[in-house]
Amino acid sequence: MPIRDRIRPVVCDLLGRLVDCGHESYIVGGAVRDLLMGIEPKDYDIATAATPEEVRRAFGRRRCRIIGRRFRLAHVYAGSEIYEVSTFRRTPTADERSERLDDDGIMIWRDNEFGTLEDDATRRDFTANALYYDPVGDRGVIDLVGGVKDIEERVARAIGDPMVRLEEDPVRVLRGLKLVGQFGFSLDPGLEAAIRAKGPRIALASQSRLFEELLKILATGRALPVLAAFQNYGFLTAYWPAMAQEWDTPVGDMTRRVLEERDRRIAAGACSLSKALALATAALPWVTVRLGSPRLGEFWEHTEGVEHHCREAVQEFFAPFPVSRLFTARIRDILLLLPRLAGHLRVGRLVRHPEYKYARELYALVGAVMDWPPERLSQWPPPEGEPAPRRHPAGRRRRPRRRASDTARNDTT
Repeated sequence: MPIRDRIRPVVCDLLGRLVDCGHESYIVGGAVRDLLMGIEPKDYDIATAATPEEVRRAFGRRRCRIIGRRFRLAHVYAGSEIYEVSTFRRTPTADERSERLDDDGIMIWRDNEFGTLEDDATRRDFTANALYYDPVGDRGVIDLVGGVKDIEERVARAIGDPMVRLEEDPVRVLRGLKLVGQFGFSLDPGLEAAIRAKGPRIALASQSRLFEELLKILATGRALPVLAAFQNYGFLTAYWPAMAQEWDTPVGDMTRRVLEERDRRIAAGACSLSKALALATAALPWVTVRLGSPRLGEFWEHTEGVEHHCREAVQEFFAPFPVSRLFTARIRDILLLLPRLAGHLRVGRLVRHPEYKYARELYALVGAVMDWPPERLSQWPPPEGEPAPRRHPAGRRRRPRRRASDTARNDTT
């Protein structure tokens, strides 16, 4: 099927609106890469010659919101989806890069110097992510950096000097290794050397940004291969210290097994994409040991103060990520339900717990890893009216405003 026929009509409509308003506009980045690889994009980004203000004028204030300081862009609303529209950027000068008194003049703290399509392509990170597609006109795939060839050969290659590219934005180390783990790319030798040298600079990045990247990794269905790539290239210690610490231990082996099973279920469309459940799955072996379980794959006894110790273990495992109190509480509640499910307590009471469906799913996942007999799960019914597991939308899901008490029980948090 031609690429054009696989693109969501709403994306073509958004691009058509920008073009009709006189603004050169294309699909850009990972969506084009995924389409060329035969993968359905999880979201679509749009690059345009229009400034954020011009984008807002094209769609109106009700449909478009300008966000960001470090990187100003527009969010365009289409039904329940949000599409990210960025203006073509150029590489900033040394003076434009510098933002802080202790700055080295290389790391980009702000990136709001607008340019042309050609400028935009040459300032991106990797060739595989610097492709553009024109679904409105007749230009098709626009490749100014050799990205199509690198995708065909599954090679991750930096645009320009890889050392400079990774110094500009340390999160590019993470994104380069995601190409390895998520899509089976190999690293160009120059990029590999840069990743090994510049990996520790990830400490300069915002921890909130890094936590968002972790949530994305856990939702890919390729979490274990991505984390394995981090470990293989010496990056995991800088990114997620506790996971690196346990990697070659029995706890690490169990963690890899549960993540592998979860990846398999996501790929089969048989796993919830709840963020709290994803985090609880990764944390379970670590917490199991710290709560005194005699063996991995079994659970701890409920003793006085277990809630406090569980919360501390969760915080310890995810440090230095800024896991909110809400997330920590939900992870704790999911984990603390597991011994109660194993203890054959009254069904009626447990199924009414707000986190029951996630605890049951994690209990079933552990059962698959440990090869438990089916009857260990059979007494625990699926929650009534449980919807089918949600898949990634093609656009970014709008986040409606909610009170904290409402958000606490949202399936995707």
